Amino acid sequence: MSEREKAGIYLHIPFCKSRCVYCDFVSSLCNPAHQQKYVDYLCRQIRLAAREYADSYIVDTLYFGGGTPSVLDNGQLAALGKEISRSFNCDIREFTVECNPGDIDDAKLQVLKDMGATRISLGVQSFDDALLKTLGRRHSAKDAIAAAKLAIKRELDVSVDCMIGLPGQTLQDAQLFADTADSLGIEHVSVYMLSVEDGTALKKMIDEGALTAKSDDEQADFYEFAYRAFCEKGFERYEVSNFCKYGKYALHNLGYWRRKDYIGLGVAAHSLTMGQRWRNPDGFDEFYAGVDSGRLQKSDLQILSEKDVREETVMLAMRLKNGLDCAEYYRKFGLKFEEEYAAAIAKNASYLDLKDGRAAIKDDYLAVMNSIVADFLK
Repeated sequence: MSEREKAGIYLHIPFCKSRCVYCDFVSSLCNPAHQQKYVDYLCRQIRLAAREYADSYIVDTLYFGGGTPSVLDNGQLAALGKEISRSFNCDIREFTVECNPGDIDDAKLQVLKDMGATRISLGVQSFDDALLKTLGRRHSAKDAIAAAKLAIKRELDVSVDCMIGLPGQTLQDAQLFADTADSLGIEHVSVYMLSVEDGTALKKMIDEGALTAKSDDEQADFYEFAYRAFCEKGFERYEVSNFCKYGKYALHNLGYWRRKDYIGLGVAAHSLTMGQRWRNPDGFDEFYAGVDSGRLQKSDLQILSEKDVREETVMLAMRLKNGLDCAEYYRKFGLKFEEEYAAAIAKNASYLDLKDGRAAIKDDYLAVMNSIVADFLK
């Protein structure tokens, strides 16, 4: 590249103090010796990635995800932050750390501030203690409220996760979440519909009849109710699952939807770099062996064709309220979106807005975007 592009870095911290019943992510229960070994290897992988990419990118967003990054001790968190800042050329606009509400205290927040974090993402899920217990969460509603207040007092941007469509959940829980987030001054909410995955404790409980899963129609009703509840509190839905106030968009995640390059480091983390998609090994032993080899292990490496890039650009942009910039699409590919996708546009004309040089799914249909976008990928 003739000049450095902007890119994000994602670090995967695959440790939790306990495992939630719905979780199928790559993670491990906490073990101090294992955590330290992992942090040491992750610092080494940061240096390997910098050797390959530091001259090509300026890092403008950082995201520590998991798992539960906040289970790392303060020294481990600080070490990872320092390794990135000295290994890469950084001009950070946003630095997010995922946290469990039960891990938050003044000392932890001070370490996050000192390492340059600007934003925390709290895995709240619900402000109802009975539902939190069902999910296997280790925090209470009181813990979540206290953590959010403490982080806001520390002048950190706060995002919270809201899970809907849970067994035993009522619409009043979604309303409670919107009311509580608004009253606390929280400016970003990610709303996720529960997905029951094979191999999880939740799937077993549903199969055995201990819990009853909601139907697809019930899930859709919950999403629509939550959407209305958050909008009534002044939140803007800027992406199918994300709401914010005052333009407090999640910049790192916005980079994914705008198809900006990103480097994923740590077990199972995914990357998009220089026209290639790849991931790190899923297992700890494979991850450690890869770092010991002295080079990045790019599993499932996919070299993207121009058609791949065009389709990804459309698919990801359609997740956003603002949709696709047609002029930018033409500048990038030399093709007119309206002509290239004329058939799909005609088929979905009642669901789309084509105005002001943009193509977007109408607000009322964003929840069913997958069925609409499918017509653009044939």
